[in-house]
Amino acid sequence: MRSVDAPLRLSVIVPVYRDWPALERCLAALAAQALPMQDFEVLVVSNEETPPPAYLARGNVRLLHEPAGHSYAARNAGLLTAQGAVLAFTDSDCRPEPDWLTQGLAALQRPGVSLVGGRVLMVAERQSLAADYDCCFAFPQAENIRQGHSVTANLFVKRAVFESVGTFNAALQSSGDFDFCRRAVTAGFQLHYAENAVVKHPARDRLEALFRKNRRVAGGTRRRQLDLQGKGLGARLAFVRPLIKPPLRHWWRLLRGHGKTAGLPPLRRIGVVGLLCLLHYHFAVSVLRTPPSKEQH
Repeated sequence: MRSVDAPLRLSVIVPVYRDWPALERCLAALAAQALPMQDFEVLVVSNEETPPPAYLARGNVRLLHEPAGHSYAARNAGLLTAQGAVLAFTDSDCRPEPDWLTQGLAALQRPGVSLVGGRVLMVAERQSLAADYDCCFAFPQAENIRQGHSVTANLFVKRAVFESVGTFNAALQSSGDFDFCRRAVTAGFQLHYAENAVVKHPARDRLEALFRKNRRVAGGTRRRQLDLQGKGLGARLAFVRPLIKPPLRHWWRLLRGHGKTAGLPPLRRIGVVGLLCLLHYHFAVSVLRTPPSKEQH
């Protein structure tokens, strides 16, 4: 048993917005971790107007309330009270595998590594075109980490990183994880991919959910470009221009069943690639339509 005065190894921070049934499944998965419960705490941060239900505070689970801002404001609220030397992040609709924490901590033991992004395994609860697309393209963590960033659905960070580069940008509704990782990597901290640190994430199975996510990510991506490219129409067009050019060779390979579409039958593959093309241009249009009110610092 851990001494009262001994430092806590790890704090898991889970923001939630009204999705209590999904959160209960997430907490059940965290309660089943191979890492001893006394070695970590779970901080649930409600991001809505009312506090989280009191019955969720059990075992090593603490409840926090941050009604202002979006999910990155909630994560920052968790950071302020977290006791762990390592901060692990996941989402309320994720279900971590039993060895998620042990695998993430093991990856952080590698020489020079300060941040670890794990695998996000998409799980389709029903078959649809949207679910096929999401299973193929959502959360490409290995690719993300090669580019120097990770999603907060599966991220481990040593406390010293936050102390050096600051917390998440609480004003961002989306892409705050990419912004934070960019600052950390630029400051010299090493980000590593851990294939065996796995969380399961339900695939979006409705087209509207994909378009809604596309608009949200486009707004967050545009916001991250402001300091580099400015707010004028010319700067915005310069940012969007590379997005407009179609990656025809890539799309053709996917259509032939190479890479991420390899497991799909031909007709479903055609539908997924068609949806990919549509969302590619929808993203560019969403960036152009990002209202000025969302671009203020």
